[in-house]
Amino acid sequence: MIFNTFGFAVFFISFFVLYQALKKHFKIQNILLLIASYFFYGILDIRFLFLIILSSNLDYLFGLLIDKNRLSLTQCIKTSLFFLLSGFLFLIIQYNSIHLSFYPFSLLIDHIRLFNFANIKILIFSFSGLILIIISHKTTKNWEAERRNKIYITLSVTLSLTILGFFKYYNFFIDSFTILLQKCFNTTPDIWSLKIILPVGISFYIFKSISYTIDIYRKELSSCESLIDYSVYLAFFPQLLAGPIERAKSLIPQLQTRRPILTKDHIYDGLWLILWGLYKKMIADNLANVVNNIFGPYDILKTPISVPEDGLRILVGILAYTIQIYCDFSGYTDMARGLGKLMGFNTMLNFDLPYISKTPQEFWRRWHISLSTWLRDYLYIPLGGNKCSRGRLYYNVFMTMLLGGLWHGAAWTFVLWGAYHGLLQVIYKFFSIREEKKQFPWWSNVFHGIITFNLVAYGWMLFRAKNMTTVVYFTLSIITSLHGSSEAVSHLFTVIKYSWFLILFQIFQYYKKDLEPVKKLNWFVQLNIWFFIIMSILSFTGSEVQDFIYFAF
Repeated sequence: MIFNTFGFAVFFISFFVLYQALKKHFKIQNILLLIASYFFYGILDIRFLFLIILSSNLDYLFGLLIDKNRLSLTQCIKTSLFFLLSGFLFLIIQYNSIHLSFYPFSLLIDHIRLFNFANIKILIFSFSGLILIIISHKTTKNWEAERRNKIYITLSVTLSLTILGFFKYYNFFIDSFTILLQKCFNTTPDIWSLKIILPVGISFYIFKSISYTIDIYRKELSSCESLIDYSVYLAFFPQLLAGPIERAKSLIPQLQTRRPILTKDHIYDGLWLILWGLYKKMIADNLANVVNNIFGPYDILKTPISVPEDGLRILVGILAYTIQIYCDFSGYTDMARGLGKLMGFNTMLNFDLPYISKTPQEFWRRWHISLSTWLRDYLYIPLGGNKCSRGRLYYNVFMTMLLGGLWHGAAWTFVLWGAYHGLLQVIYKFFSIREEKKQFPWWSNVFHGIITFNLVAYGWMLFRAKNMTTVVYFTLSIITSLHGSSEAVSHLFTVIKYSWFLILFQIFQYYKKDLEPVKKLNWFVQLNIWFFIIMSILSFTGSEVQDFIYFAF
């Protein structure tokens, strides 16, 4: 169930009516919000509900221990019961087939097998970790606070990264190690590989949980006393699948008070963001046809091939993907922010016209802002930030971007993409290209904007490529074979057809220095813009729903 489906519309409207009926009781609203978030996630894959509940329980306890060095009996009992009940529902009961009999949701349990003993072991192992936290608290209760908290924060971050690393990177490192041994020593080791399915949204909610405990450790945030509130923060359904990576210091305080009264401005802003996000998603899905037509034939290539004659077609494909990934990801964020506004929450901005950037550094201040700031606060600064030698500064920048690339996916092309952006930032810093404090003429801004856009677009080719052969193949095509063809022209017209209004509107946003300028226009102009966007969505949205790109990360 994703945002651009009729099923989600039915789900959200039903939820929203009940949510507003409880507007005087924010604590009950939070319980409803948690149930809705778990239902939303469970529809996608019910098996991984236990994983997010496990993460919620562990870091909820760690937060209390770091902040207050105490766990009340009530908190221990509530956490244990919540943990065991979820384990019983989502591990012990095995739902062998899911297909729903009531429209529009697809969730029908054909048959249930109780007492899945294989998963009982997982539950016992996980519950042992919970008990171990409680026992270790009794052991370290009288230790010096700094020493005790270092142990707690180390355990918290290690457990979170272990969960993320196992599900996302286990097979990647195993396969890479196997290939390395085959090439270097001509031997194939007998290594235990697993068929691991990547839980949707795991990268986002794990980073949220890590930031929560680290902020408490740094004395920047107080621990959340309510397990319900913390669980809602981690599983907040508008942001659950593809962010933004909201900070606890921003969202949890909003959960602990009554929501603002819903005004016509809230409704207007929320509906506009949802509509604008749907429009972007429509563009992304239509450009996906161009991207898949050009990239698709090379996605399974593993051996060198000859350079094609039509490098211009490759460039059009890269341009199409550059627009597609922006519209797809920022469209999701717009819809998430719009849903949040309708529920009374202010969530963080994640995109700020990134393609008008004049340097790679500025691009990362405007693109996926929640991840950029997360990497800055929890990786770049701990590495030393810019308060170090010049050489160490370059290392910190490069390693931050390299690990940021790896965060996106378990493939060497993502590592290459992260290294590429790290190298760009190092080069710009080394040559002091466009110091931020200086003023530049308009033509210089345009020139550097074009250079940065092309550098970023080439990076998206690395990001989209499924193998290193495609990277080499496409690069050589662009350099040596820019001949052009009727097919390249046809694809270019398709890109222009779907993206012309977006480009003009973003120029208007930049000119007005306002990301939401529509509500300040004349009512007749507003009406025409709304009408154009709604008709475009209805006319060009295909019958087949496509997942958001960042669901894979």
